[in-house]
This record gives sequence, C-alpha cells and structure tokens, in this order.
Amino acid sequence: MHSIAPRIPDVSTLRRIDAIGGLSEGHLIAIANRLQLIDARPGEVLLEFDSTESTSLYLASGKVSLRARDGRVKFVSVGQNDPIDPVAQLRPSVYRITAITKVTYIKIDRQTLIDYAELSANDVDDISVHSLFSDDDATDISVINQLYRNLMNNQIKLPSLPSVAARVQRLYQGEDTDTDALCHVLLNYPDVAHKLDNVARCSKRDDLNALHKLKLAVDRLGLESTYCLVMTYGVGKIVNRLSRKHMLRVSSFWEHSVNVSAIARILARKRKSIRSDRAMLAGLVHGIGVLVIDDDLLDHRHLMLDHLEIDHAIQAMRPEISSLLLRKWDFEDDLIQVAEECGDWSRAHDGPPDLCDLVLAANYYALLHSDVDHVLPRADAIPAIDALGISADESIAALREAPTVGRNIRKLFR
Repeated sequence: MHSIAPRIPDVSTLRRIDAIGGLSEGHLIAIANRLQLIDARPGEVLLEFDSTESTSLYLASGKVSLRARDGRVKFVSVGQNDPIDPVAQLRPSVYRITAITKVTYIKIDRQTLIDYAELSANDVDDISVHSLFSDDDATDISVINQLYRNLMNNQIKLPSLPSVAARVQRLYQGEDTDTDALCHVLLNYPDVAHKLDNVARCSKRDDLNALHKLKLAVDRLGLESTYCLVMTYGVGKIVNRLSRKHMLRVSSFWEHSVNVSAIARILARKRKSIRSDRAMLAGLVHGIGVLVIDDDLLDHRHLMLDHLEIDHAIQAMRPEISSLLLRKWDFEDDLIQVAEECGDWSRAHDGPPDLCDLVLAANYYALLHSDVDHVLPRADAIPAIDALGISADESIAALREAPTVGRNIRKLFR
C-alpha cells in the first residue's frame, strides 16, 4: 500500500524534467492532469525484472536500488530540487527497482505523451514531448533500433581483421589457394608461423629453413585447419587489443565465447561431417558483435540509459551485429549462419546436423553450466541436440574437458 494516495504533480515538479521544463505553463498543466505523483515506502518494489509496461519511471525524490539479475546493484538518489531523469527505461526491464528510502516518483505512459504531442503540435516549437522517451517519433523506437540505424548508416565503425587474417582470408576465398601461396603470406608473420608449428607438432629439424618448416606444418594441418587457426588467432588479437574499460564490459561474454569454442571443438571430434577446427572458430565468433561494439560509440546520451541497459540492447541484436561483422570480414556462409541462428533453441531443418547445430548445442551447454541463471529449455526439447545424438554422458565429459581445451585455444592468440 502507498502511504499517500497518488496525486497530480505540480508544475514546479514537471519543470525539473529537463525534456519538458521549458514548455509553457499551460502545456505543463495539461500534462500534469494526466499524470500521478506516487509515494512508496522503503522496501517497496517499483519495477520488476522483465517488466514490459509501457511507462517510464521518473524519480522525483528519495533513493532507490537497481538490482540486475547477476547481482550487481546501483543506487540512484534524487533531492527535492534535483533534476528528474527517467530510471531504467529499457523494456523488458533488466532491473528490479526497489525503494531504499521513502520515494516519490512519476510513471509516464508513452501514449499519454503521444496524445498530448498531437494536441499541442501547433503550439510547441523546438521542444519535443517525445524526448521524454527513448523514442524520437511516435513509434516504439528503442535503443535497439537506434543501434540498428547506426549500424546500417555506418555510424559505428566496425573493426577490421588483423593483416595476417585479412590476407589469409583473401587468399583462402580465392580460386588459386595452395600451400605455397599460403606459406609465403604466413612467412611474414613469425608469431603465427610459430604457433602453427606448435599445433602441428612438427619434429624439430635444424636442417630446414623457416619456409620449409612452415610448409611442413601447413601440410600436416591441411589448408582448412590452417585457415581456421589463423582466423582464430586474428579474432583473439582483436579482443586482446580492446581497451581495459571496454574489456571490463565484455570479459564475461568473451569467457563464454572461448568456452563455447572449446565445447564445440570437443563435440565435433565424434562428428565426421564437422571439422573440429572449424567448430572451434565458429564457437569463438558466434557472438563476435557483442565483443567488438564499443558502447561509447553509440549515440545514446539522450536516451538516458546506463551501460547495463546498453549491454542488454547489444545482446538483443547479437545475431544482426555478428552477421554484419562476419560479412564485412568475408567469412563463409556457414559461419555467418552460426552467428545468426545459434541462439534459436527451436532450430530444426531437413538433412544431417550441420555446423550451426553443433555450435548451438555448445552454446546451450555453456549457458546451462554458467554462473548466471538463464531461462533455457530442457536439452531433450532442442532439435539440434537430438539430431547430433549428444548424450548426457557426452555433454558432461565435454564440460569437464572444456577448461583444458579453452586454455589451448587462448594460446593461439597470446
């Protein structure tokens, strides 16, 4: 129960909302008559996880906590005369908002402001009532849509592959790929050549020069495995070069990607139609867009969203961002398909299981056994796992081995 019945906010309160503070008194009175100022006691929940209600919560006074599902908590305090900003606008909500002290707040319904905007459009000059929301028009344009528009308009700079990976990519996608051509490219990158030699476990031959040692390693690995290893090296180097601030944001997802890569590599060993090196690469890049988009590049200041909400938006667009990036890097269609579809637990298709099925299964098992609670279906309800014939024993064994395989994958780009 609220301690005081909801009441109409006064004009002075609405003037503290920056987006509408400059409107005329008549306009503000019209808005106020359609709003309620609500009081809540300490401990009262103002907004629940995953709420989809079509309102924005504006804290007028008091202190609230915003708790994320992973346990992270932040606090927002507003004094009696402080500016009033929206709290946790993204829907579905990624926070539970709880009153710490007695608080006063306003919930503003989107349609209320849209209706008002239509009534007063001829009188309001440069101030848009819509700026109260994450919308810039009367439709539901969220930060996700803003991110999509920025990507489509090339307003967000996507990273390029390191030179060795870019050169190998062009060569591999060409018509005249052969061991000699590949080795002559790789010879310019001693660090990569050394790592390939270690993976191939070639015997130490002092009588061979660098080119011949490299050819021996590539011959033993094969062209496709060499390609996958170099691409894995390139992707890892991109992530390694991220700023410390950026890495703090994406480190947990990067750990997840390496884990998916390791599990996919292990599961592929028993599937002759899917090469383990390609499964490893596919697992590593399945959500690459989440890793490389720097939220500082997003034009989200006017949206008044915090980093967790931006993270949520980027995660929601993981398939689109990752697909776009892999296409820019000229990756092949099966790897792009993994990025687009490996989060669709209901994915089913005719024919034998494919690379996407395998990474989907690896992604599922990695999420199932992570430290964060995820809402996941039962394994026996996932067509890809059924098609691959993965037993409970096999999945348990893969999860046990994954940390060791993951450490070996990391060695490729350290």
